[in-house]
Amino acid sequence: MAKWGEGDPRWIVEERADATNVNNWHWTERDASNWSTDKLKTLFLAVRVQNEEGKCEVTEVSKLDGEASINNRKGKLIFFYEWSVKLNWTGKSKLGCRD
Repeated sequence: MAKWGEGDPRWIVEERADATNVNNWHWTERDASNWSTDKLKTLFLAVRVQNEEGKCEVTEVSKLDGEASINNRKGKLIFFYEWSVKLNWTGKSKLGCRD
């Protein structure tokens, strides 16, 4: 880490009076929890598996707690997420057994 005022001319970002975050060089963070919640519900409710043994499908997302965020540092996207998910599902085998 350089001392204050001893910057390298090769560095992309310099100290700016207007505090502009040029090319997202410094950390930026956005909350993606609302978007993620909607997207996960849509994706989970679309899950249907069927083969010669039977079929299974997700019927309800009964619990979806957590958070997600998108961070940007030096132009690179970094994703953080933590979710607790509970799904209800139904299934039926070719023999007629139902769960």
